[in-house]
Amino acid sequence: MAPAITLYEIAVSDGTSVSPFVWRIKFSLARKGIPYRSKMLGLTDIPNHLEGRFQTCPIIDFGDRQMSESIAIVDWLDAAYPDQPAIFSCPAERAMSAFFEQWLVQEIIIKELLPVYMLDAYEQAARQDRDYYRRSREAYFGRTLEEIVANGEERLPGVRRSLEPVRRTIGSQPFLGGKEPNFADMCMLGVFIFVGTIGTLPLLAADDPLVAYTDRGLACFASETSLLNLSLSERAL
Repeated sequence: MAPAITLYEIAVSDGTSVSPFVWRIKFSLARKGIPYRSKMLGLTDIPNHLEGRFQTCPIIDFGDRQMSESIAIVDWLDAAYPDQPAIFSCPAERAMSAFFEQWLVQEIIIKELLPVYMLDAYEQAARQDRDYYRRSREAYFGRTLEEIVANGEERLPGVRRSLEPVRRTIGSQPFLGGKEPNFADMCMLGVFIFVGTIGTLPLLAADDPLVAYTDRGLACFASETSLLNLSLSERAL
């Protein structure tokens, strides 16, 4: 019997799912042990599905309802499947996870990562999506993609330093969530999957503890991540 849940994902040129926002939902479904069917879309395909009510992925279709916002999706999963492991163990964890997600998006993805990797993302996008990707990102940043990433290699040390809060936290515990990955880890791992898949510059130094952190996290979701081939760090000498 086919799974009742459909997860709409964004596919790049080789069909790989790399959206960090999609991956946090894939991890959440895996944590709860909920089967689902993946449907790959290009960025420009999204408005052609589900009556055009959504503009980005992830989109999750439960049959009787469809949702797109990550925290709302996880809230629904916890409410609809109370007998499965909870993603948010309590309101305080949910609140802190929401804060971390906002920090990650605003301070790390938008301010640090995109100015280095935006052209890589464009070149890895599905061919039919590249014009839209270029126009939408250049309109947002007010510069061409080439201008945005022109000093990417020089920016890389600062990008690495921006991850220091994560680095310090995992210095005394395996994950941001403690002994096991929680939703904050799912968000962070999704970012590392995105950069490690599309990036042409290694985000992390070979001896960065975040390399081992990523390996530990992906191992916790081995059935979802076993086919990934990431280039996230420099080669060890």
